[in-house]
Amino acid sequence: MPLIASAGNMLIPFKTDSYNKLLMNNDEAFLMVMWSLDCPPCIKELNMLGLLYKKNPNLNLVLVSTDSVSRSSEISGFLKESGLSNLNSWIFSDESGQKLRYSIDPRWYGELPRSYFHNDEGKSRCSVSGLLETDEILAWLNINLDS
Repeated sequence: MPLIASAGNMLIPFKTDSYNKLLMNNDEAFLMVMWSLDCPPCIKELNMLGLLYKKNPNLNLVLVSTDSVSRSSEISGFLKESGLSNLNSWIFSDESGQKLRYSIDPRWYGELPRSYFHNDEGKSRCSVSGLLETDEILAWLNINLDS
């Protein structure tokens, strides 16, 4: 899978089979956050996640930008500014956005921010539409991850 390099960050193209690959290759609990540069609540959330990640480097965070690949440089720059450039970051490929959303969750219609809390076996998840709260993430961390 080719990586998109820009502004010192590597973005992985998110394709219709990417979500299943994430589940198969992630045997620890993880939080997947869907976001866009054009979504002000997403920007607020990612800034909060950057601060949280700095204090909790054991947070297994997967970021997926729903923006076009043509915005890779902007996305990489923002992730660097937010302290999230070292994370597993993806960007929607040039496939249909609707098709990509459906591959993640047939009940997701594109509202952002959208997050998925996954347990350590990938067998269950909880989806959240809207802005996440720090306390919500910390509670999940305490339950699902070894400190």
